[in-house]
Amino acid sequence: MIDIVHITKSKKPTVDELKSILKRAGLESDLYSDRPGTKYGRHKHDFDDFIVIVQGQMKIGTDQGEWLMKPGDRLDLPKNTVHWAEMVGKEEVQYLSAAK
Repeated sequence: MIDIVHITKSKKPTVDELKSILKRAGLESDLYSDRPGTKYGRHKHDFDDFIVIVQGQMKIGTDQGEWLMKPGDRLDLPKNTVHWAEMVGKEEVQYLSAAK
């Protein structure tokens, strides 16, 4: 089952803090950013994808449901999971992505 996990107690987690948490889990991540309103249509990857929100809010959906991700939230998407995303709110969305 796919679900959101909040991985930090900090209300405003830093990039370094979140990268460190992912690194301890054996994941190397890269930082990405998108403007509000950016949308990614239905797609899938041939690798496991791990997404952690640093700043802003991302709405993400799969055939299993829809979630609103906020800073410190992590979502693990197994490979070949069809998903889509939209950057919501007025703030730039920054997020870490790791693949395995």
